[in-house]
Amino acid sequence: MSVLRRVSDLCRSALSALICAIIAVLLAIMVTQIVFRYGFNSSLIWAEEVCRYLLIWVSFLAAFAAYERGEIASVTFVRDLLPRKGRIVVAMACNALGLVLLVALIVYGLRYADRIGSQPIPALGFLLSDLFGEGTKAPATYWVYVALPVGMALLAARLLADLVHYALMFSSGGDPADLRRHTDPASGEPQA
Repeated sequence: MSVLRRVSDLCRSALSALICAIIAVLLAIMVTQIVFRYGFNSSLIWAEEVCRYLLIWVSFLAAFAAYERGEIASVTFVRDLLPRKGRIVVAMACNALGLVLLVALIVYGLRYADRIGSQPIPALGFLLSDLFGEGTKAPATYWVYVALPVGMALLAARLLADLVHYALMFSSGGDPADLRRHTDPASGEPQA
């Protein structure tokens, strides 16, 4: 197994663990909010906002995982009608266009986060002041808005890797459908 494959597998595992951890925290906060609201007739004023922000982060991080697993919708009937080299060229063009879109989302997402993200997160202000006392500074909303560029950067890196793989396929043989159909994304090994 090459070093690049090991690093890729390690990053994929770390991302999966992070997504699972965010979902677990999200679920714990939601259950706590339900217990407080219906069991004690009291509500945590910060819970819904924190859940919203965690959901935003998990959604953009999971876009990469969904692409890895082949769960993002694609229409391949035109590509499948072409000969092998034509399929590769179409796949490369689609990935290149996808990269252009993702780069635009990254650039404008970072600009938006920089311009708008200076305000403190209100919900975390309440939570941190409850936990650590008045005067505790809450993180800025920048950390919520930056979820889009981070998630799209991960997806762009994967599209770029696929683009390089398609370029290598063009000269050495292979079919773009083989990239998803015969490889298990978790291990990189052929599926049975």
